[in-house]
Amino acid sequence: MLELLAPEHRVTLLTPRPAAGQPPPPAEAAVITYRGVGAAGAAGAASHLLGAASGLARAAVRGLPLQSGLFFSPDLRRQLRLLAPRAGLAVLQLVRLAAHRRDLGATPVLVDLVDDLALNLARRAAVDRPWLRPALALEARLLARAQDRLASEAGGVLVVCDRDRRHLAQRLPAGVAGRLRTVGLAVAPAGSAGPWSGAPDPVGDAGSPRVVFTGNLGYFVNADAISWWLREVWPALAARLPELNLVIAGDRPPPALWRAAAAAGAAAGGAAGAVTLLAGPPDLRPVLAGAIAAIAPMRCGSGAPVKILEAWSQGVPVVASAWAAAGTGGVPGDDLLVADSPGQWVEALAGLARDPAARRRLAANGSRRLLTDYSRETVKARLLAAVAAAAAS
Repeated sequence: MLELLAPEHRVTLLTPRPAAGQPPPPAEAAVITYRGVGAAGAAGAASHLLGAASGLARAAVRGLPLQSGLFFSPDLRRQLRLLAPRAGLAVLQLVRLAAHRRDLGATPVLVDLVDDLALNLARRAAVDRPWLRPALALEARLLARAQDRLASEAGGVLVVCDRDRRHLAQRLPAGVAGRLRTVGLAVAPAGSAGPWSGAPDPVGDAGSPRVVFTGNLGYFVNADAISWWLREVWPALAARLPELNLVIAGDRPPPALWRAAAAAGAAAGGAAGAVTLLAGPPDLRPVLAGAIAAIAPMRCGSGAPVKILEAWSQGVPVVASAWAAAGTGGVPGDDLLVADSPGQWVEALAGLARDPAARRRLAANGSRRLLTDYSRETVKARLLAAVAAAAAS
């Protein structure tokens, strides 16, 4: 966002002070850091707990979501009250900063929700552990109320996909819903960085077909998706295509996923490389290169599934759940295949494994969809239009 705004606007970025080892702030904006709810070290841990408790109490008193309380910062409040009156527009990113809306005063506001977090938690409440579901459902309701209030007070609201925009619009008056805009993620196609030409397939038998799942594996939405898929789809698919390799790649895999991957490989016959989990791969391009499909079997979540955009950027066909596919502009059957039941998943992937022409068609259509909806030029035009409209409100 900073890269797209900086050539047209003078931007000041307020950001939490980076911890040791984190990259420096970007050069596209004047940077002002603020103290979050805690700092490093033993004293910082105590400060963090005290700040979190204070923020949660503030959120409870004001009827705000708990996440808003956890991200409240007195230092950010002070900085906003000093800077906002001199700005032509304030961009408030994420509903988690809802507690700071009042600190912007009369300055026009553009709220960048990124995704509908209330929808995210509401969907999660339907599939997560039973004892956690009531708390998730309550937080989803508080998030929805906070999002609605932000939308009613802002000159514009951004989300990254039309599915989330439509869901938000259902609860809002027509005049407020008209301020919602979809501004997608800018994703570079494979050619911009050059196709992968490094090492061959990183795992498994290079001569065998490979299916890939990528993502932050510590994120519930992804862990739930691949765990369900391993349990419900993989046994039948491996029986149908015993030569198939499955690669799961991403950061922070939880212990339960390591166990599930090992069990799935053993159940499929224990063939070396049949199921491989790669933790923290430095580059996803060699993981995706040559795969017959990338899968996105998410049952919950919100926003745009980045794993689908990454696969399209590398010319890899995609099979996704209907929910995941709806987070993109892709047309089912043309740009990607949609599967929900285990049987649909098996048929879709078995068909792709045996039909190179279908793989090429889906890959080409996915690449075109990426250029149409997610190019830097398209995203920049939409973002600048949203900024201009909000600043004029």
